[in-house]
Amino acid sequence: MKAAVFHGAHDIRIEEYPYPKLPDDGVIIKVHSSGICGSDLHMYSRGGGDGMIMGHEFSGDIVEIGKDVKDVKICDRVVAIGGVGCGECYWCQQGQYIKCSKLSFLGYGIKGAFAEYTAIPNFKIGMYAEKLPDSVSYEEGATAEPLSVALYAVNQVQPKPDDICVVTGLGIIGICVVQILRSRGVKTIIASGRRSKRLEIAKQSGAEVVVDAAKEDIVPVVEKVAGSRKADVVFEVAGVPELFHKSLQMVHRGGKINLVGLYMEQVTWSPSVIVGNDITIIGCGLRWDLPGAVELLASGKVDTKPMITHEFPLDQTKEAFETQLTSQDAIKVIVKP
Repeated sequence: MKAAVFHGAHDIRIEEYPYPKLPDDGVIIKVHSSGICGSDLHMYSRGGGDGMIMGHEFSGDIVEIGKDVKDVKICDRVVAIGGVGCGECYWCQQGQYIKCSKLSFLGYGIKGAFAEYTAIPNFKIGMYAEKLPDSVSYEEGATAEPLSVALYAVNQVQPKPDDICVVTGLGIIGICVVQILRSRGVKTIIASGRRSKRLEIAKQSGAEVVVDAAKEDIVPVVEKVAGSRKADVVFEVAGVPELFHKSLQMVHRGGKINLVGLYMEQVTWSPSVIVGNDITIIGCGLRWDLPGAVELLASGKVDTKPMITHEFPLDQTKEAFETQLTSQDAIKVIVKP
């Protein structure tokens, strides 16, 4: 089969690669659409992981089924995120490999979905895997994984309709957070990001106030909107140290900050600020409610179609990565093997 194999910073090559081995507890999926994640860009930009096949935001058709797998059949359209633990620790023995300290998952330790086929271990519908209804396209299905991250972040916080919520970082996860908040009746959503297309879609998605971070500081904007009340919840989705510090400035005493974005740089700070102000900081972590994400797409409560801005064939995976990294119009770039 063909695969896009990573060999270092800005070095992705299309190569012939061995067809994956079918796990007893897993499936093999013919990949239809695979999205480029921000974490993929981190690896692409800085290097490391030579020989790895990235890609964990994907959809496709089941072509082989392991002997221990139930509730699916050949040709089922699915989304999935596979992972494996050490198999020996307390959490693995409880069947919760996601909590294993030696966790590997699709695209990071397990060969990913920038390939014609991928093997998914520990495959179980309703647990990090779900069937796609006919009303949801393969391309939308490839956005279910980032949508599931946004869904988990919102579920962690449990915002109320009268909460003032701030979202910093308007990639696909940040915009999905905005849409989920709006679907749950949150009225005051302040969103900050860069690139005009992202700002436009955030406004269309339900953000009451949209701030162009390239031109304006979000902190005074929140002060103007919220007054002395400040924000109840901040979702920091950009993974930028400056925005971590600004989150602490924007949230009120007793408020919550959910760290959703991955940070490429160290953050220097004093924990005394959260002790003294009773601020709850939450890490979004590795949790994927794929069934919940698919339901949001099927019901129309979340619409990711406007966020899919570019599509490339597998042979142009490097061009796809460069587009995701540099194009002002790019939100979600899809590779189609």
